Amino acid sequence: MPKTNTYIFDNESCSFVEVVDSRRKIFVRVSAILLIGLVVAATLTWGLDQVVQSPQEVALLDENEALQRQLESVNKRIDNVTGDLMAIRDTDQDLYRVLFNAKTISDDVAQVGVGGSDPYPEFSRFGSTTSDILTENATKIDRLERLLLLQNDSYRELKDLAASHSIQLSQMPAIQPVNGRITSGFGIRFHPVLKVSRMHPGLDFHAPVGSPVFATGDGVIKDAKSGGGLGRFVKVEHKIAGYVTVFAHLSKIAPGIRRGNKIKRGDLLGYSGNTGLSEAPHLHYEVRDLDGKSLNPIYFLAPSVTPSEYERLLKEAESTTFLFD
Repeated sequence: MPKTNTYIFDNESCSFVEVVDSRRKIFVRVSAILLIGLVVAATLTWGLDQVVQSPQEVALLDENEALQRQLESVNKRIDNVTGDLMAIRDTDQDLYRVLFNAKTISDDVAQVGVGGSDPYPEFSRFGSTTSDILTENATKIDRLERLLLLQNDSYRELKDLAASHSIQLSQMPAIQPVNGRITSGFGIRFHPVLKVSRMHPGLDFHAPVGSPVFATGDGVIKDAKSGGGLGRFVKVEHKIAGYVTVFAHLSKIAPGIRRGNKIKRGDLLGYSGNTGLSEAPHLHYEVRDLDGKSLNPIYFLAPSVTPSEYERLLKEAESTTFLFD
């Protein structure tokens, strides 16, 4: 296409003069066109980036979404596990520690909170959504870990208490020492040999000579010998339970029953008899504390008999006032 020339009227020469662009004007015009082109290109590129993503970007976005969903799922599972652990902790506090007479865990310790205003600053470099999820998960995991450690320590303590309690229960003098009715109870009784009323510090059981006599709780033989008004007797120390039991007027001490030997509840200690200050064959049985104070043995028999049998034993102990020793 032929170039189009531009003319203007020159008043001085009274003629039309062709307009010729200066180099400066040409440069400015070209620069303006190029600048407009660059702006248009940048705008189009940005717009395309917002609409069209590369396969790598799409994969990363999908991966991030999957990770967020997984974190949210883990978050819920942590809540469920924490809830179960809290229920175990409540049972520990309200039942086990009461049964074993253990000191309760204080509320401050039981809360096991995570300290500090921002305990996880390393998550702040991520986006707000990701940072919030990571922080929440980390907080819950830390709390769960502390709960587990606290509960583990608690159960270790309860285990030790249970073992000690089990030993204590096994040492309690809780069964009848011989098969026979009670002929005299605990308290002031008339002594048939001394002919005076005095304190009877135990129970007398009717038992023909040679009736087997059994240990009423686990313990250690403290004495097994003859001497004084008790005649032939055996003393058993139940140290953890805090008692000593005495079995007196025996006709014979069983083999192996010697000072320092350990025995179990139900082990044979000897055989009933009529030795020492005794009027007739029977077993004299005592329960003392470790300081030597006499306790009423009738109260220790309750766990080993039915309520009706215990009522019968109480009546026998209370209705008899005459001693055989």
